[in-house]
Amino acid sequence: MSSPQQRLRAIFDTKGWNRFIAKLETYRGAGKPFPTAVTLPRPTDEERLHHARLLRQPVNHHSSTLRYDLAKLGAALSLAQLPADWNEILTALHGPVPDEKLASLEKRLAWQHFWPQMTPLIGAHAFPHCDEWLESLRRDGSLRRHCKGYTEIGMKMLLTAARLLQALPLVEERPLTSVAAEFCGSSHALDAATPLSTLVLRGLALRFERPMPVRSDERRDLWAAVGVIGDDLSAPVLTFNLGLRGEASLCQLIAMTSADLQPVHLTPRMLWAADWSRITSPPEVYVCENPTIISLAASYLGLRCPPIICVNGEPCHAARHLMRRLRDAGCALWYHGDFDWPGIAIAERVFTEFGAKPWLFDLESYQAAMPLESRPLTGNPVSTPWSAALSQAMHTHGKAYDEERLADFLINALSQRSE
Repeated sequence: MSSPQQRLRAIFDTKGWNRFIAKLETYRGAGKPFPTAVTLPRPTDEERLHHARLLRQPVNHHSSTLRYDLAKLGAALSLAQLPADWNEILTALHGPVPDEKLASLEKRLAWQHFWPQMTPLIGAHAFPHCDEWLESLRRDGSLRRHCKGYTEIGMKMLLTAARLLQALPLVEERPLTSVAAEFCGSSHALDAATPLSTLVLRGLALRFERPMPVRSDERRDLWAAVGVIGDDLSAPVLTFNLGLRGEASLCQLIAMTSADLQPVHLTPRMLWAADWSRITSPPEVYVCENPTIISLAASYLGLRCPPIICVNGEPCHAARHLMRRLRDAGCALWYHGDFDWPGIAIAERVFTEFGAKPWLFDLESYQAAMPLESRPLTGNPVSTPWSAALSQAMHTHGKAYDEERLADFLINALSQRSE
């Protein structure tokens, strides 16, 4: 007597069942539940015949499709004392699903449940744009690629990134390696291009409405925005005759370069390592936007030049750290920048964050520059609360002035302050 498996093969291992069985195999291979019915277009006479024979019903030669009701087919198999479970039938016909395919299938099934499980867990570590961050990772599959398809790794990675994003920005600035060691368990976990670094930077990019950083300076700026020192040697702040007093090596470096009439770049590492409790700051420091001003000040004023630093555009981490230290020491900061809308926006941030005051950066100074060569003022106007009429005057005249165009005014002002 033939076995049930042999009888199943005798029934289904024919051309009349090939398309139907192949359709079921696609569901089994994908780990999906079988449908209630399978419909085949343009059935052949052989398919119609075998289908009708199993169900013991007349052959329909006229329909353009053939519908296989799995429950009815299973009932017919049961009457013939044959297995009616379609997984068992497919195994009898084609063998079990290979182990490697099962492993891949288990991974796919695990990811179907991953995001519904993670959403409430991440909600316990909510941070700005949290939902948008999660949805973007789910939609493009980047988290799955980062963890090579393993949900256990993905869960740990996602929770770690969420805890860090919730903690940012930091109250006190800290090096990236220190932050990585505390929140991620390894000082190198947030190095450039690591999966965790990519996940966190993606969240920060959404928070600050910036594109995902691709260059090292873009990554550094994004970390700096939340108080993390991404690189303690790059992006230094340019200074001249800064006048810090004390026994710290930072003070000695400043004193030596000032004596030689040389501007000096101070790295974040230098500023971070200094013991500021033992450093005496000057009563006031001038802050410019363009390094040309410092070069001219060193050449024309020398040791008579008041302490001055250059932020060189949007203040980098070193410049921000230095201005914060000077502010906390009671030093008065005087800021000047470009007379254009980006320059005005930078000035507003410097005034607000560091308590700086405008230095020749008001309506009267803009009007005094009118005889000089200008460039067209473009972009959207920015308010100037420290000089209410300045913004309107710039908008009316449509002229922009780069800071180096005003160098004579600034050097003359520094000269008068030094007398």
